Amino acid sequence: MSAPDTISILTGVLLDAGIKSVCTVSLGGLVALLLQKGSAAQRHAVWACSFASLPLLVLAAAQRGPEIALDAPFLAPCWLLGVGVAALPPLLGLLGLARLRREAQPDSNTPGLLHSSALHGPITWGVIRPIIVLPARASAWTTSQRAAALAHERAHVRRYDWAVHMVVWLVCALFWFNPLVWLARRKLALEAEHAADDAALAEGAQPVEYASLLLSLHSNNGPKTGLHAGGSPLGCRVRAILSPRKRGAARAGVLFLGLTLCTVVSAALGTWPTWKRPAENLTCSPGPGP
Repeated sequence: MSAPDTISILTGVLLDAGIKSVCTVSLGGLVALLLQKGSAAQRHAVWACSFASLPLLVLAAAQRGPEIALDAPFLAPCWLLGVGVAALPPLLGLLGLARLRREAQPDSNTPGLLHSSALHGPITWGVIRPIIVLPARASAWTTSQRAAALAHERAHVRRYDWAVHMVVWLVCALFWFNPLVWLARRKLALEAEHAADDAALAEGAQPVEYASLLLSLHSNNGPKTGLHAGGSPLGCRVRAILSPRKRGAARAGVLFLGLTLCTVVSAALGTWPTWKRPAENLTCSPGPGP
């Protein structure tokens, strides 16, 4: 009997990593729940570490080689089709952001700041040269409202939230078949907004005024690109802004511990054999004697 082909090995790797991704995401959710009284930045770090560990599961599964192969060749094309469908929104979103960038007008007083009549709320994207775009009606905002909005968007820039968002979307496309991954993505996006809100409040924004600004932007919060650092559920944000809670932005320790834990867990899960192809199917059988 011949050794398993590449498609069979790929199928086994995908299924093995997919099964174990449920454990990894669930662990991240448990840790985030235990940190419910901590800061949003810390919970965001936990979710980010969970996503960072998922590709490690694929690498660990691939290290098992032919023994992980499965004779289910139809799964590989189904996975590729799902990846293509899941990757379509961010690709369309990038085109939408490029169009918005071309049509937006620069701010006369603040370099790197743009204005667009197509927006109903501020957004930001980019890594090397991040862009912040305010809606055209921002000219009617008070000085404190404008300062709060810019503090929120600049917090996204400092935290590299857009880069994290893009990487997470890529991981979601790879694990599109796992609904927990998509739920975790929503949780991560919400915590990113909470953390940016906390940063705006730390810079002096008044909770009531800031919450009122968010409510005024609720009618149609920006273009539906899905690629800017914004757009999370309004009610949760307003309640968090108005409620007394821990707003510390410290997350370096949580990031370090989270990455360490996720690496250890991924390594342990990766070495755990979900199944093992029989040894007689791993090598070619000798032919009959002369």
